[in-house]
Amino acid sequence: MKQNKEPVPFAGLKRWINHVQLKSYIFFHRSGNQPFALYDDQAPRKKPRGLTPRIRSFAVTMTLLAVLALIYPLRPAYSAQENRNLASIPTFSTAALADGSYFTGLNTWFADTFPLRDVFLSINNRLEKLYGLQAQTITGEIVQGDEIPEVDGPDDDELEDGFDITPPVQPVAPAVPAEPADPADSTDPADSTDPADPLDPSDSAEPADAPQEETPEEPAEDPLAFPTVDLDDEPDDLAVPELDEDAVVEQFSAVLSVDNAAYEYYNFVRDYADDYTSAINRAAENLDGIARVYSIIVPNSMGICVPEDIQNQVNTSDQKAAIKYMNSCFSEKVRAIPVYNTLLKHYLEGEYLYFRTDHHWTALGAYRAYERFAKAAGLDATPLDQFIPHEYSGFLGTFYNSTKSEAMERTPDTIYAYEPPSTNHIHITNDQMSDWLFVIIGNVDRAAAGNKYGTFIGGDNAFSYIENPNLDDGSSVMLIKESYGNAFAPFLVENYQYVYIVDYRYISQVDSRKLAQMCEDLDVRDVLFLNTISTTRSKNLIDKLDSFIG
Repeated sequence: MKQNKEPVPFAGLKRWINHVQLKSYIFFHRSGNQPFALYDDQAPRKKPRGLTPRIRSFAVTMTLLAVLALIYPLRPAYSAQENRNLASIPTFSTAALADGSYFTGLNTWFADTFPLRDVFLSINNRLEKLYGLQAQTITGEIVQGDEIPEVDGPDDDELEDGFDITPPVQPVAPAVPAEPADPADSTDPADSTDPADPLDPSDSAEPADAPQEETPEEPAEDPLAFPTVDLDDEPDDLAVPELDEDAVVEQFSAVLSVDNAAYEYYNFVRDYADDYTSAINRAAENLDGIARVYSIIVPNSMGICVPEDIQNQVNTSDQKAAIKYMNSCFSEKVRAIPVYNTLLKHYLEGEYLYFRTDHHWTALGAYRAYERFAKAAGLDATPLDQFIPHEYSGFLGTFYNSTKSEAMERTPDTIYAYEPPSTNHIHITNDQMSDWLFVIIGNVDRAAAGNKYGTFIGGDNAFSYIENPNLDDGSSVMLIKESYGNAFAPFLVENYQYVYIVDYRYISQVDSRKLAQMCEDLDVRDVLFLNTISTTRSKNLIDKLDSFIG
């Protein structure tokens, strides 16, 4: 008996689709006379004829990249995208070969200096943005800061409102005792007359041969004594206004981002702060009788530009209290120059003191600190309008490279630089120990967006000096700094015949002398340590400073 099968839904449509599919496969086959297999396991196995086009393209690409990687001159030494020096090729030694550090360094150098590194990083960042990833390259580690000790004595505000830098009291030389009189010349008491009448004017005059009382000589002025100055009063109730309600605040690993600006965290580490102040105190001891020692600890933009209520919500320490503590640790041979209130005052007046996309201060911020130094050193600060202004737009600094903020990218910083009127020449000692004549303020119009801060004194160089051709008084100053000092150095030119600039991070590469010996050889009379507050929490930088001081 014939069974009735249940009708299959859309059976006709499925047969028609299969038929069209089969005809399509046969149409695109090379030979219509041979049967075409719908599935791979039905097709006869063919002997491969070389590499497929895809494999060939991949192999060619990898070969070209391998050849490119082996071309040594194409390997970069600096990354503008990351704003840092790249790894250098390690120096070969038997010890390094034995412990494996040579091959580790070689591997790091090979990976870190790949040709066209910045191009590939830029492409990678753009691709990541397409699928929602935000690349972050944060330098530094943020930990919970130590408690800042309270300091007795005048508050930092009072120090900035007006402090006297009094020269040390010089001991008065003892009077030379008079030689004993000859007994033969002594007067017999019996021959003495009655005392003179005090009312008789003829008896009031001293005898002509009476010994004159010696007047002690005025002590010679110590050329190395700190000058006595009184700084202008400043208000002590300054505070940064609160943010707008619609401000966008984001916390990154080591950066706080507010709208189109970013700020670096600071965490007070007491051990490192004590090491920093101890190193400068030792420098003053070593330079006793050679030069005067000044110190400026510069707050970063977090301490000046971010409201206190926002700072209290994030992991950052009170920079004003930290600077006050460190300044109190300096010996009386170090003249600490507080600049916190000065910068805060001018910032509240609307001045452009810190970059929004970079961790440095601007040249105007450096100038305000220079004014404080000039007054503390007994100098006349050169008015800003006497310098030759330069303007370079499109600066995207370290904060942008760390956050890749689109808001910062749309609103880059502008660098304002000020060329000294006396000269724009600076002598730089390179790693070959040769004297390289460069410019104090360089044209960075065509420089990469992250490298425009290099307009100041040619960037970070181990040792350089500037000679003012309009002065011949032998005056000299040594600025011991990290990169914050780059924007500060040009302002010293008008006050000194010689301005020596030492970057203690690199000085050992070009000069083995310690600080005191260098100051003696160069006849330096003023030494200024200028560092951002971030330096005082970095063991690595403090060790390098300590090594240079000796």
